[in-house]
Amino acid sequence: MAIPVLSSLLRHRRRHVAITVLTAGVIAALLPHRTGSGARDRSAAVAEELGKRGLSVKAEDIAWVDPPRGVWGALGVKSRAVVRAADAPGEPNDLYLVHAALSPEGVLLDVGGAYNLTETSGADEGTPVVRGERVAYVARPLIEGASPTVHLLELSGQEKLGPDWSRLERLQNAVTNAQQTGQLSGIGKRTFAIEAEAKPGPEGGADPAPEGEDKPAQPEAPPPRPVEVALDGDTLVVRDGDKHARLALAGAEIAPPPWLRAETGELARPGNIVTWSVDRVRDVIGDDAMQTIKAVAFAGLEVVLRNKESITGDNAAEDIAAELGQTELAAPTRSVPTDPEIGWPPAPLEPWVTPALPGEGQWNLQDKDPFIRRIEGLPPAFVTTYIRPDRTRKVTRVFIAVWDPRQVELHMMAGTVEPKGATGEAGPGLIPRDPAVMKRVVAASNAGFQALHGEFGMMADGVVYLPPKPYGATVAVLRDGSTAFGTWPEDQTIPPSVLSYRQNMTVMVQDEKFNPYGRNWWGGTPPGWADKTHTVRTGICLTREKFVAYFYGADLGPEGLAQSMIQTRCTYGIALDMNAGHSGLEFYKVAPSEEMEPLGRPLSYDWEAEGSVPGLDGWKFRGRRFIRGMGLMNFPRYIKREARDFFYMTLRHVLPGPGLAPVAQPAVEGEGQWRVKGLPQHGFPYALAVTDLRIDPARPDVKARVVKIDPRTLSAAPASGAKPAKTVAVLDAGSADAVGPSAPSLWYSTAAFSIAPEPPVQGAVRLATGAGAGAPAVAAACVSDEDGMLLYAELSPAPAQPSPADGKKLDELLAHAGCSSRMMLSRSIGLTLGGDTDLAGAAVHPPSGPSAVRLVRAEAPGGRRFMEDTPVVPFNVWYPLQQKRIRYFKRPQKAEAEDASSN
Repeated sequence: MAIPVLSSLLRHRRRHVAITVLTAGVIAALLPHRTGSGARDRSAAVAEELGKRGLSVKAEDIAWVDPPRGVWGALGVKSRAVVRAADAPGEPNDLYLVHAALSPEGVLLDVGGAYNLTETSGADEGTPVVRGERVAYVARPLIEGASPTVHLLELSGQEKLGPDWSRLERLQNAVTNAQQTGQLSGIGKRTFAIEAEAKPGPEGGADPAPEGEDKPAQPEAPPPRPVEVALDGDTLVVRDGDKHARLALAGAEIAPPPWLRAETGELARPGNIVTWSVDRVRDVIGDDAMQTIKAVAFAGLEVVLRNKESITGDNAAEDIAAELGQTELAAPTRSVPTDPEIGWPPAPLEPWVTPALPGEGQWNLQDKDPFIRRIEGLPPAFVTTYIRPDRTRKVTRVFIAVWDPRQVELHMMAGTVEPKGATGEAGPGLIPRDPAVMKRVVAASNAGFQALHGEFGMMADGVVYLPPKPYGATVAVLRDGSTAFGTWPEDQTIPPSVLSYRQNMTVMVQDEKFNPYGRNWWGGTPPGWADKTHTVRTGICLTREKFVAYFYGADLGPEGLAQSMIQTRCTYGIALDMNAGHSGLEFYKVAPSEEMEPLGRPLSYDWEAEGSVPGLDGWKFRGRRFIRGMGLMNFPRYIKREARDFFYMTLRHVLPGPGLAPVAQPAVEGEGQWRVKGLPQHGFPYALAVTDLRIDPARPDVKARVVKIDPRTLSAAPASGAKPAKTVAVLDAGSADAVGPSAPSLWYSTAAFSIAPEPPVQGAVRLATGAGAGAPAVAAACVSDEDGMLLYAELSPAPAQPSPADGKKLDELLAHAGCSSRMMLSRSIGLTLGGDTDLAGAAVHPPSGPSAVRLVRAEAPGGRRFMEDTPVVPFNVWYPLQQKRIRYFKRPQKAEAEDASSN
């Protein structure tokens, strides 16, 4: 019985196929009338159809991935083509993936979706090379100083998602893929940036053109570099002039050459269902429509919250206690005095809303928090508090975390998706998995708006993702490690002193005053609407005391965020990203698993977490949200790979730090512990620290007096002339000729010590010359592997003659202190602290003569203003410049002249 039924079904199917083929033939015959092209060439027909959709396409810029599908094409199976297209003739090109229906003969029946695969804002995509499911192309930058990038697209789909992805996240990713590429499996992407030398510019950029002179509307596009790309089987071939690289695309990967930087293609996990849904809807209805929907919703919420206190009597005290994770209602009220020598922590904040709530504006010293690492021997680098900035909405509160930038260094990290790089280059989205970095990580937070909302500039570790916007509010990392705040001038040249920068709109608070540039839009509303949206808002600022503050507030308007900055004594405040889920700060402590001490209590999983560090075997992290009520998605967020750009903070290498391990036992109290008080520091961070300890259990009366010196706090020069007011130390470098030409010497160059036979850089100052390990010695010097600081040790009492035994003990001491670069000295260098005190504390005359060297206090990395010459200009000056999008070519003068003659 089954066989006749099967035969009947097969006959029915053959008839269906025959009818379908016949139908396809009829459609193909009618095609010229449907497309209106009068041509049967499918590439020309696709170009014409896309032209109707507003794209400028040439038929020769269309590469077909799939051939005609035969009968299956008639059944609806699409063929794909990669199309190089522009928004208008003469504009830069993007690459689109087009899904087209072809007849069995290959005639175009219909053009379906056209998906922009590149969307670079400052690059022109070259002609794609297509081999099977792979597409390779070069993105040529339109921005001076930006690197060309080579891209490889795998049309067969993205790489396999990691095991930590949930089913919901996999579904979210598939829907996103379908929306952005027309394929549930998405498209795999790999990027290789060709290193380019940035052109130097003046600190702060060039002066703007004088009033009345023409200002260039846009820079000339830089000349194209001779970069070529090809696909040879499973190999990507890249040529840049006379340089050549072959990169395996299957099997064992081969590391690219130094001139070609590979970016990770690993995906970051999507956001929570709400934030993800908003992004998906925005892609369908457009950003302006989405802003309108959000503004209406927030307006309704605003009415409720504004009247909350009058209706319920709620003044937010209980909410604040819960968000701070307190078991009691009272917030921290203890008075934390400011250390007069280091100026930290800052004075309390003056409340804006009265009467003040318990602890409002009072600092909570993070000295016993098991989630925040601190530097041994120093006050904790973070303090926190809260303040209410809106007298009409007293339930509104802003939580503030302030850190000392002399102890904490700010870093910037581009996400795997945001910001969308001007040349198509994506960031790694991951704190470097270097143990030297990870063990100093203390916190991370959101940064600015996504590129969709203004294309505000970003550079991270020398890689330009988006060029700086004129008059953009900017936080930067300088090459000396300082955190700098300022307004970018009209000249977009990036000064050589800048390592990283992030911009967002114009400055919100400058010199403790709100909105000097007269901005009327701070995000969250459609253009032209009154900006009264209250939502999660964040910000960052430099305070009057040159500390850095991060602000987080829920149900907050721009004026409230600004007022909290003013109460925090901000001299330069920047609004960062906004809306729940996208914005927040997390504290971290990271260490090898065996070094992570137990917490001693259960975790509060709603705002605390711990686990293994992804991508760094044998390491654990412990982290918590800044406040319990912070709705940051994917918590813990920044210890993993992240799609959006973010800031992360690490502790600096500053004195005093951990002491030296005593050699003789039992140890004497204080032995090996660094002392910093009462020394000629002339500022903070401390320039030097001293200690002493016994180095030979058989001779308990013999000590090593040790001094540790931070090169980042000093400058060095011959000691001739008058004594400067900020002398840290004076020493006698002695004669190098007495030891021999190949002997190692101790050198000081800008912010660095080193040991080598020859000066490491031009202008390096020699501090001493000695011998290698094992030589007879009365003193020794080394440079710490971990922090680059100088350790100098000399025996006390000083022996009459240097001996190999003493040299061995000193060498062992410095080796245990973490120095692989060590040098033995047959004489003391006569180090005098402040130029008048020896290491034992006795008054002495400093070394003099031609070999004497003076170490003088210099400004160490910290918080500062920069680009202070940028003027405050009217709205009609800065607004048009910030509204410009990056994509442009400067039109050739010939074309401009022809246009002028035709008018």
